[in-house]
Amino acid sequence: MTPVELMAQIISEHAPEDIWEGSPLVGYRKLGNTNRGEIGEEFVRRYLRSHGITTGNGNRASKTDMRVGKVRFEVKTASLGAKGTFQFNHVRLDRQYEFLLCLGICPHELVFNMWRKGEVAEEVAGHLVRMAEGQAVTYKITKKRDDLLPIDRLADAIRQTGATK
Repeated sequence: MTPVELMAQIISEHAPEDIWEGSPLVGYRKLGNTNRGEIGEEFVRRYLRSHGITTGNGNRASKTDMRVGKVRFEVKTASLGAKGTFQFNHVRLDRQYEFLLCLGICPHELVFNMWRKGEVAEEVAGHLVRMAEGQAVTYKITKKRDDLLPIDRLADAIRQTGATK
């Protein structure tokens, strides 16, 4: 056995199970954070359009990630970690939106949930943890897989906000 083969064997013995191995969505995990967010936003827009819901905004210069009618949405995307949780980063309370929509990407499914901005501020959506020590602008929210809903319920959830009227 060569030194490289020995090291590879030791690494494999100590590596945690890769829940993404063989996943059709594994490419998402290889992207940078900015690209991950853009892909999540674009998915939500296209998915809603495929269900007859018109969306607006959605470029990096916009102050709002997505608009449905006059209702503004902040969209956060995260992938499922080995511990069965999602970490939605850079949640901001100083932005103008009515709903926070969290899109979770699992190895073989997509899930979501959304909350009114007031619910986010009151930590109904989850505990807000500061992204950096000493600042109070951006937060992260960690959610368990079971806290999120199947993606096929997204269009109805958007309609229930009254945004499509």
